[in-house]
Amino acid sequence: MSFRFVALLAATVTVLLCSAFPATAGELQQTDRTLLAELKQDALWAGPASRLAAERAWAKRVQDVATQIADDLSRVDVSLRALADRLAVGLPDAPTADEQSWSDEIAAAAGGDLDRAYVNRMRAAYGSLFGLASEVRAGTQDDNVRTFAQTVVDTALRHMTLLESTGLAETTSLLVSARTDNTLDRGAVTLGAVLVALATVATFGLVRLLGSPGKK
Repeated sequence: MSFRFVALLAATVTVLLCSAFPATAGELQQTDRTLLAELKQDALWAGPASRLAAERAWAKRVQDVATQIADDLSRVDVSLRALADRLAVGLPDAPTADEQSWSDEIAAAAGGDLDRAYVNRMRAAYGSLFGLASEVRAGTQDDNVRTFAQTVVDTALRHMTLLESTGLAETTSLLVSARTDNTLDRGAVTLGAVLVALATVATFGLVRLLGSPGKK
């Protein structure tokens, strides 16, 4: 089977899969609202926890990472509130009970225990946000939400990378979630992965085809 055939097949399947989930342009979906709400709740505990870690963490690397994350969260929160106002979406004013317990756990710790608690709780939170923002990025019909979701995806990935650079991230931390009611099901994750893979293959293949007009 030629690469050209595979590329064209992938492009066709991608279009068919995307067209299987039609929606009106500009329509605000429940997952859009969920992303905005969860991001606000995350900021309500992760922001203060990051500022605390920036001051009290034992390792200098953790202090630096926490400082950068706190600064990023402040900027994202400004954009979040502006978008929520534009879309008339109400935002929560308190984190979840589990998120508050994570914040309390970090605040009560000291030394290396604080560093580990901060890194792994934050990494778990960003793992959940990354999955939700990716789903919204792929499925929203609102251009403003799509742009914002992409920002969240980029920020979450960057922050997870920063947290992992401390050397304190545990392999099991991404298996923990402070939420039990709004997690992605396995089917949604699988579909998102399939769409991304197909889009990547299709794009690469079409670039090859367009860039080589003389080849058969």
